[in-house]
Amino acid sequence: MTKFYFVRHGQTETNLARRFNGGRTDTPLTASGRDGAIAVGRFLATTGFAGIYASPMPRAQTTAELIVAQSRVVQPPIVTDRDLREVDLGKWDGQPLASVQDDPEINHYYHNLTAFDNQRIGAESFAHALKRGRRAINRIYDAHPDGKVLVVAHGLIGMLLLSTYLGADLDSARDAMRIPPNNSISELDTSDGEQFTRGSLWAFVPATAESK
Repeated sequence: MTKFYFVRHGQTETNLARRFNGGRTDTPLTASGRDGAIAVGRFLATTGFAGIYASPMPRAQTTAELIVAQSRVVQPPIVTDRDLREVDLGKWDGQPLASVQDDPEINHYYHNLTAFDNQRIGAESFAHALKRGRRAINRIYDAHPDGKVLVVAHGLIGMLLLSTYLGADLDSARDAMRIPPNNSISELDTSDGEQFTRGSLWAFVPATAESK
């Protein structure tokens, strides 16, 4: 069995400013974001991973590096997988969330993902993002059909994967679960790379003093 530990990157300056933090924008982790990533690393300090994978975006890379730096066991090198990058939100990327609340597409963005007109704002479709995300997880499972795997990525792509692996369809994936918090850990277990079950940790944000 393979146990996937999905971790969303730490809080960034863009998150703090309540702006869209998609695949076209990247800002440094805040002090709180860095502290949270360190807390994740301390919580997982004695967990040996068969593989560690991260989105190529700097906020995910920094989070992964901070997690690994806390480890008290030998860990494999971080592997960058481009298919784990965040969903490209086109013209919305980096814009204040409040600035598009009257846009006719906002309801689709939150509740009807297959109806979202991504082309109108030059964004990536949720179907495409999910397809590439699953492609990454398939590769990772094939490389590690047993053991524990750490995947450090993003809120939207993480939500799409977690929600649909547990049975939600794409259209209602976001209604089925919230976007995971920054520096949260969510576990999925699989014995075949096709069927997944929810693990004991879900959207869990370790406190700074906790360790595992």
